[in-house]
Amino acid sequence: MMSSYRRSDRKSLHRGLVAATLFVLVIFALDVLSGGGIRALARAGGSWVWSAGSQTASAIAGSRIAQSRQALLKENEELKEEVVRLTLRIAELGVLERENETLRAIAHVAESISGMTVPIVSSVRSSPYGTFMVGAGRGESVAVGDLVVASSGEGGGFVIGRVSEVSAHSSLVTQVFAPDVSTEAVAGDVPLVALGQGGGNARAQAPRAATISLGEAVLSPSFRGLPIGVVGSVSQDPSSAYQTVYIGLPLNLTALTFVYVIPFSR
Repeated sequence: MMSSYRRSDRKSLHRGLVAATLFVLVIFALDVLSGGGIRALARAGGSWVWSAGSQTASAIAGSRIAQSRQALLKENEELKEEVVRLTLRIAELGVLERENETLRAIAHVAESISGMTVPIVSSVRSSPYGTFMVGAGRGESVAVGDLVVASSGEGGGFVIGRVSEVSAHSSLVTQVFAPDVSTEAVAGDVPLVALGQGGGNARAQAPRAATISLGEAVLSPSFRGLPIGVVGSVSQDPSSAYQTVYIGLPLNLTALTFVYVIPFSR
């Protein structure tokens, strides 16, 4: 039986070879008769297949590049949004840190002077008249004439203003060193009249022979003898009988978020 299967396989293989040979001969004969047309057609078909394959590959590659570009653009936008979110968070933490520092400094002042901590509700910088608003008024027992104190952060408090107007739950504060506002003061044992220049600065005239030290605290009898600034510099003119004393606050008014209100009657 095995030998009959083998004979059958050999016959099938022989028939296949004969058929293939005849097919090649027929194609060759047709090519000769057509003057090479069959080969030209085969080459054209091959070129078309190659071109179609190349176009398909290019389209696939272009699609992948476009998808990759879109993915990168999306990732870029997400990263930008994350940067903005983190920036806002850092700014928020910075504000909270400054508020905590202000409150801790005010707590030192509150240990020796009775009063209340209130928030600043308007920009100190925006007013050309040296005024700002605080978030407490008659309802919180704030009255006209009350002193407004800020801390330098080293445990010392400086009077920066006085309540000039009061409403139900807010008050207007006029700064001690508002432009052209005069305040009685003393540096050491030298009496002065400080003339406000705005921005937490003032200047005063003192006798040329008076000794005034840089960094010396400037107190005001008009404000319960509390400090209103420090001596920043002293300018002397040999032709004048007076020297000019420049006074400033050792703190940044525009960075304040809370202040301490002291009832003036106490």
